[in-house]
Amino acid sequence: MNEATIVDITLDGRGVTDNVGKVVFVPFTITGEQVKFERKRKKKKFDEARLIEVTKSVPQRIVPRCEYFSICGGCSIQHINTQAQLEFKQKAVLDTLRRIGNVVPEKIFPPVVHKVWGYRRRARLAVKYVAKKGRVLVGFREYSAPYVADMWHCEVLHPSIASLIAPLSNLISGFSIKDKLPQVECSVAENATALVFRVLESPSSSDISQLETFADKFNVRVYLQTKGPATVAPLSGKVFDSPLSYTLRPFGITLDFLPIDFIQVHNEVNQKMVQQAIAWLQLNANQKVLDLFCGLGNFSLPIAKYVESVLGIEGDEQLVERAQHNAHKNQLNNVEFKREDLFAVDDQCTWLNQSWDTVVIDPPRAGAREVVELLAKINPEKVLYISCHPGTLARDADILVNSLGYRLEKVCVLNMFPHTGHVETMALFSKGN
Repeated sequence: MNEATIVDITLDGRGVTDNVGKVVFVPFTITGEQVKFERKRKKKKFDEARLIEVTKSVPQRIVPRCEYFSICGGCSIQHINTQAQLEFKQKAVLDTLRRIGNVVPEKIFPPVVHKVWGYRRRARLAVKYVAKKGRVLVGFREYSAPYVADMWHCEVLHPSIASLIAPLSNLISGFSIKDKLPQVECSVAENATALVFRVLESPSSSDISQLETFADKFNVRVYLQTKGPATVAPLSGKVFDSPLSYTLRPFGITLDFLPIDFIQVHNEVNQKMVQQAIAWLQLNANQKVLDLFCGLGNFSLPIAKYVESVLGIEGDEQLVERAQHNAHKNQLNNVEFKREDLFAVDDQCTWLNQSWDTVVIDPPRAGAREVVELLAKINPEKVLYISCHPGTLARDADILVNSLGYRLEKVCVLNMFPHTGHVETMALFSKGN
């Protein structure tokens, strides 16, 4: 057994000890705490440990709400109070911008927040038949292990999904293919809850019958996925009255989506995020806006209500089709969508040879270096960057500020994933004074 003081903490909730020499990571700790730990994994540059006891805690520590915390890997910082979580994430973003990007924002805005429990409307639940337990486990993977956590409920999932964990376990345990069903992908729309069952073998007629009964009993839409995303189809060819959808209420815009499409996990934070983006951009009717990694049109469509025209670029052809559908559905004629691989762009792209007043970038974790490096051709007055990874945001901010001459005018954290190490950030880059 070892004793140490925690001197820092990583985004995934692992404390860094003050041991001389090799770094030791101790999970579920907070900066300033004194702890007892046991080394579990020794690596070349650091060791990983198991927390045995917190001998001296700090005021930020709270009792985790979820009984599965530290077992389930869905959350990693439930032991830290909400305000401290936000401060911790903001500090991580600012430190990363300074250390990697050599950039300091002019203004730091308060985090965008909403509810921190029952918020998660999208989730991929792992499924595993465990013969020794005589049943199927349904939930998230264990912390630092590939096994499915033995859990019966979840505090962060939307209630429409959380309430189905136990029924899904009971349902799948009775299937003929219970060991050939690795996951259930869940989406909560405003008008329905959808479950996509990934099946490696065809379900039997009895399995299908049980699924139909389950769908009726719990009022959910059930889909089967036999291979890739293109194979997702409603159970038994059922036709639903309306597509899955959500509304950006401040703008009166409704977006339709399919059950495995990307949508922002936290509906209420997404509403506030889009509002803040439009407020920061100070749009007017003479502007032309380019929206990169536009998805279903989450930013493109509300922005189109304020400007002359919008062009959305997205790499997924099906998302482009649904974005076009959503523009038509909302009677927005000044927005257009195109398919293009934004990780393989060059200066011959047609949109790079057009004039844009503002560029919005909402990339995946890999960031947007390829398009950021080419923005000099457009030279927009403003670039709004929505990031889900502080490291790639800092890398791209370095290019925008230190190579292209932008100011990092504003930054704020978006609390899209409470109790987890995931950090969403909004950053506004501007030209001139």
